[in-house]
Amino acid sequence: MASRKSRAPASSRLTRADWINAAIEVMVDSSVEQVRVERLAVALKVSKGSFYWHFRTREELLKAVLEQWADQATFGIQERLDQEEPRADQRLLRYLQLPFRSPAAVRAADLEIAILGWARRSSQAMRAAARVDRERVTHIAQIFLEMGFGNDEAVLRAHQTYACIRYLALRRDLDAPERRVLARQFQAALVSRPASRRGAKPAAR
Repeated sequence: MASRKSRAPASSRLTRADWINAAIEVMVDSSVEQVRVERLAVALKVSKGSFYWHFRTREELLKAVLEQWADQATFGIQERLDQEEPRADQRLLRYLQLPFRSPAAVRAADLEIAILGWARRSSQAMRAAARVDRERVTHIAQIFLEMGFGNDEAVLRAHQTYACIRYLALRRDLDAPERRVLARQFQAALVSRPASRRGAKPAAR
């Protein structure tokens, strides 16, 4: 008897990643509700049968989208920046610049915005987004620990940094140079330490 693999149609030459990326394109350009097998098959110019060679259900595809997003937009980026930038303060700046650093980064930010909208309606997406948020904040806190901040202060500043990253991703009304200036200003504020009040004059009564 021929194996399942040997009976694969020509359209099965599409990979699992092809279907995931096609779903991402639809999600970014419209919404997760528009991610339908029929629509993806038309976009990829194949029959629906190719889809079921890689996924049992639409829900399985959406789960794979979330897994790829978490891996590429979080763990992959963290590993790359840790390797490329040894200075903690400059690594922090690189994180702040992520949402607009390149056309691919802008597209990745679009996907994240779409997933956050989806998370408001889906417990699966909400859990994935919460996991990514926790991982990112924990990792950014390590940067502040490298710079000598205490643990509580590092965590607080990590949350502030994360809020700044999301803000920069949303400010599409600003061009890239304007957002670069903002990113540098945010970085300078985030790494600054409060001046010691030792020896300060008492406030006038």
